[in-house]
Amino acid sequence: MTKTNGRHHAMKSMLGLLSILAALIGMTACSKAPATPPHELTEMMDRAAIEDLFTDYYSQFGPNSQHNFMAYFAANGRLEVNGLAANGIDEIKAMYVQAGVGSEGKAPKAAGAVPEGISEMMVTNLKIQLQGDKAVATLLWHSVKSDLVTSAPKVTEYGREQTELVKQDGRWLISKRVIISEGGMPEGLLKSYPKH
Repeated sequence: MTKTNGRHHAMKSMLGLLSILAALIGMTACSKAPATPPHELTEMMDRAAIEDLFTDYYSQFGPNSQHNFMAYFAANGRLEVNGLAANGIDEIKAMYVQAGVGSEGKAPKAAGAVPEGISEMMVTNLKIQLQGDKAVATLLWHSVKSDLVTSAPKVTEYGREQTELVKQDGRWLISKRVIISEGGMPEGLLKSYPKH
């Protein structure tokens, strides 16, 4: 009987050790770094990042923004607006300064005056074509403004754009952006406006 109990105890111990070993192997297998995410997931994440880029970029046109458009361009980026072109960060920055983006230099309103309306940029019909670490996005844009906060809003300018993007260090940046106004364009741009 003692021999049987000894064998029974040894078998129980052996089964217990095998169970622990199997559990450790299972935990080790589960703790390995996951494989590369599926292509569909990576593509969804890239699309979301590009959508965020455009949302954040167009929010820069608001009166209280930093107007830091350069953060969205690759160092060798190109910006074309109605036939005018700027290459590289310095020229692109100069183009935005020349366009007068921002509210600097406006005279303060008299006390009690109805506040001026705020111009907002809206983006619609965004289509993104991914090509690995490159992408092309097309969209329609609209500038909407009220003269005063009590005035009805109106579309002040609208158009389309085609933007080429490149993924650098895990971040999407604009490599080439072509903007064409289709209404409300300042007359001074007629000389450079591309003929259809």
